Amino acid sequence: MASEIIKQENYVSWIAELKKRYKNSQIKAAVAVNRELFSFYWHLGEDIHENQFENTYGSGFYAKLSADLKTAIPEAKGFSVRNIAYAHKFYLTYSTILQ
Repeated sequence: MASEIIKQENYVSWIAELKKRYKNSQIKAAVAVNRELFSFYWHLGEDIHENQFENTYGSGFYAKLSADLKTAIPEAKGFSVRNIAYAHKFYLTYSTILQ
């Protein structure tokens, strides 16, 4: 029987260790995903700034970009007009500090 081969105390400790490793892996994966999304939004703000897309007053640039991104990537979230404008403002605020 398996319970005879594996000492109960060692087995319970091993399960606890596996649980801990699994949780740590989940946290690392979430951090990696967040890092990549942060980078994406940073570069989105940078692209908007460098190309000066938003400089035509009343052009509806953010609304158009929002709609186009939602169409191009329908499974993605985070492309609201407000989020896109925030990405641009975030880049403008921190680009001089971080570069």
